Amino acid sequence: MQYTQLFRKLREQKGLSHEALAALARCHRNTVLNVEGGRQVKFKTMARLMGKMGYAADSSEMTSLALLWLEATSGIRLSEPATLATARRKVSTYARTTNQALTQLTETIRQAGLDEEEIRLLTFAAKHGEMLGIIESIRDLLSSSAESSAELKVAEDK
Repeated sequence: MQYTQLFRKLREQKGLSHEALAALARCHRNTVLNVEGGRQVKFKTMARLMGKMGYAADSSEMTSLALLWLEATSGIRLSEPATLATARRKVSTYARTTNQALTQLTETIRQAGLDEEEIRLLTFAAKHGEMLGIIESIRDLLSSSAESSAELKVAEDK
């Protein structure tokens, strides 16, 4: 079954026409038609429509629709047990790697004794690559300035 067929079936089970669902969701009737017609629609849009039909985000209907939509958009047969097992392993590996990175980051912050404001500044700099370039330039300038001062001190001592 395709997600478009499941969506139509769920809408019809609720006794809703295209127009009635569009009115509930406060969207254009074409939005509902686009979902059922298989046109490119964000999952967020379908989830909102499903919610307006009374399906909870954690319902089996929503899960089935999400799985079918992912298969259609990715081309990966997630409903096949072998494919699903591989995907779960990769997600598990990613989660482990992410947790390890978080643990390492937390330990580095603890060892550095960074306060909340310093962490906010680092976060800002990390989100804005151009800031990292400016900081590197300042660091290089300070390093070369310190080296020049040390050379002058040595020269004065002679």
